[in-house]
Amino acid sequence: MTERKARLLNEVRKFAAPLFPEAEKWTWPTISEVMLDRLEGSRRALKGTTFEVTVRTAIRAVIAKHQMALRVGDSQVKIGDETYDVQIIGKSRTILLPVKTRETMGGGHANLFTRDIHKAISVAQENSYECIPVVIAESWGGNLDSLSCKHVIYLPINPNQTEKVEALLYEAVDMIAETLRDLEQ
Repeated sequence: MTERKARLLNEVRKFAAPLFPEAEKWTWPTISEVMLDRLEGSRRALKGTTFEVTVRTAIRAVIAKHQMALRVGDSQVKIGDETYDVQIIGKSRTILLPVKTRETMGGGHANLFTRDIHKAISVAQENSYECIPVVIAESWGGNLDSLSCKHVIYLPINPNQTEKVEALLYEAVDMIAETLRDLEQ
């Protein structure tokens, strides 16, 4: 172990020692695994914020193209424990858009991903909002027809392909322009 790692480990031990008194819990592989998991979570959170901005930009461009009197909110909306990344605000109604991305193919988390989408839709509807999920996932096995909403923006590509995502997202939002126009009433 390098001196730098040893110093870091000792500082972490001092801070958390009251919580974990057993010495065998303090090996470098244990500490580094937790740190890497936290860094990965931070990376995904930053990436998610980038997608929120990309979705807002595409929606604003479509609204401007069709000269609609709508506003796109600049922040997330939280209802209970559910977060909606984008809101489109009309004269008397608002549409909420959760933005869900999935980088990996397959795996056990696909069912959790699908469950999260269903929950976002149902919580929005229970609170009298229309919900349009934005799903960017190369190999999501979810059944779009099983989602209880009028529209879903689904881009079957890897979210890491940023330029493709931006172009396809604009096209997908443009395809629901009439639904957005209904918000003006």
